[in-house]
Amino acid sequence: MADLTASCRTALAGEDVIVRAVQFFTNDRWRVQSQSARVATLIGRPKIPVGLMLLTIVGFFFFIVPGFLLYLLVIRRVVRLQNIVVTVTPVSGATDVVITYPKTVGKLANAFIDSLPMLPAQATV
Repeated sequence: MADLTASCRTALAGEDVIVRAVQFFTNDRWRVQSQSARVATLIGRPKIPVGLMLLTIVGFFFFIVPGFLLYLLVIRRVVRLQNIVVTVTPVSGATDVVITYPKTVGKLANAFIDSLPMLPAQATV
């Protein structure tokens, strides 16, 4: 499964973005694997969709073989540990933020980007 990337430019300093990223993602059950001034790597498991859980339970209850196949093919794939990497790069008067994340964590990564203060609109003369 290929990782996705999201990027933005914010008015915060790079260290502040890393601190916010650690606080934001640890509130959603992700653990810090490594952290430096420009990169934070978080490891964790995304939430299992309720629909998949119900299908697996129904499969086990009525039909053992389909329930077992659903468990092997779907649930075990989602339960593997996955990484979120937040990288910051200082530029003049701003900071570029790049987040690399698995597909199952897309909403969470976009919520983090939306929580960052964006640069104010620059006046043109």
